[in-house]
Amino acid sequence: MRRLFVLLKYGLWTNYRQRSGRARRLPGFLVTIAASFMIGLPLGSIFFETFKILSSVTINSHDLSALLILQWTLLNGFLFLTSFVPSLINSFSRNEEIQLLLTFPMRRWTIVAYQMILTLSMQSFPVVMYLFVFPAYVVARGENLFLGLIVAFLFVLLMLSISVLLSCVFGLLLSKSVARRVTVVGLIATVVLFFLATQFLPNYVQVLLTRDPGTLSATLVKLTHPLNIFAWPIKALDEPVYSLLMLAFCFLLVLLSSPVAEKLSFEQTSSTGRARNKAFNGGKMFWKDFKLMARSEQGLFTLVYPVIFAVLFGLSLKSPIPALLISLMLSGTYVAYNSAMLTKQELAVWPLPLVFPLRDVDILLPKLFVPSFIYWGLFSALLVFFKFWFSMSAAAFLLVPTVFVTFVFSSTLGMFFYLKQPSKAEPSNPSRVLNTTKVLIVQGLLLLTSLVYILPVLPSLQLALLEFLKIRTIVSFIVYMGPLGCALTLAFFSKKLFNRAKELFQRVE
Repeated sequence: MRRLFVLLKYGLWTNYRQRSGRARRLPGFLVTIAASFMIGLPLGSIFFETFKILSSVTINSHDLSALLILQWTLLNGFLFLTSFVPSLINSFSRNEEIQLLLTFPMRRWTIVAYQMILTLSMQSFPVVMYLFVFPAYVVARGENLFLGLIVAFLFVLLMLSISVLLSCVFGLLLSKSVARRVTVVGLIATVVLFFLATQFLPNYVQVLLTRDPGTLSATLVKLTHPLNIFAWPIKALDEPVYSLLMLAFCFLLVLLSSPVAEKLSFEQTSSTGRARNKAFNGGKMFWKDFKLMARSEQGLFTLVYPVIFAVLFGLSLKSPIPALLISLMLSGTYVAYNSAMLTKQELAVWPLPLVFPLRDVDILLPKLFVPSFIYWGLFSALLVFFKFWFSMSAAAFLLVPTVFVTFVFSSTLGMFFYLKQPSKAEPSNPSRVLNTTKVLIVQGLLLLTSLVYILPVLPSLQLALLEFLKIRTIVSFIVYMGPLGCALTLAFFSKKLFNRAKELFQRVE
């Protein structure tokens, strides 16, 4: 245990020591705690009001607030296990720090516990949502807040113990690439849950109040079964034996996971296949860059996040226009990021590409068009969904060609920014491929172009222009030729930037 505390002190504080000429920064875990309060307090207050309303309806010695907190505990616990277990498995590999720790005289279980705490600081969203919502339920019932906090922490400790055991077991079996993908899916599902909880909770309360009491009673009986560990926190409020039961299970799971942890190898497994003797040409570069995008650490997240966030945003506001603007900005930013990331990957193996019969154009063009085509396809699918869901006018499809040009421009800009200062990017941290200033420049340009592109799908703006200019022909020219002129301008600058990027790339050679 002493070694674990030493590791935690090293892991949480070392990177934040005083440096000459620089102000001392806050430790990472303190930033996480501050962010937790910023997220948890609003969520807890929303649920507190909801619990107060539902507590007035009683069914079989349980009120409806108990049903809601049971469902929330079940869903939150499942999402935590889904995101935390694969993330912890992924931390066992591709980690230079673990390779260093293996040279020290310490048990592998200590390393696992250390990685668990570090991973928790990055995957704390489900925990935060539970630790603020459950005490809100306890206070709404008129019980002691301190008791609610103790029970909530015991349940989180139980989930962590289960996660460690599952991570040790699946760490022996599960591929690390699969673990990374499941982690991203779990993270996205958690963000979606938070959004749905804050946007649609009042409607769900109305549904509960209008449902058949018999159905609700049967659901409560099933969820409060003694074998359902997700019901133990609620039962512990009335029966303290369940608190002792959670604590006992934590010790038991730790004892079971300890011998399994000693069998972990902490090495990244790789598969080998038969060598294929095929010609390598410029066309294969498109397939290579596509696979690099799919295998990148943030690949799945950057693909799915703009679409899911835009759909939820559009449905909550009941308007497609703000959602399309958000999707265009997020997608364009990720296009620039992926283009820079692919360029960085190419330079990481330099001068190996010189061995192949490839021109500079063969190497660089896939890094522009692969991200652009992928995000353009996703944006087009989103546009089709909004077209039929909100009955948008057919003019919305004018966005399809102009958005593609915008993505190509954003991709070229990302490549140009990276090649201009490749040494300032952090190779071990993909998020540092483009610094904050460059990202803000990309997003600013995307915002300006997107505001021009939505002119054909904003009747209110068209009417305002008509009232101001009084001539319908001029208004139509502005509305339809504005996006076209903007797209042509971006195409022109894309060509200029690409030529400049080629010159920078040749200097690398």
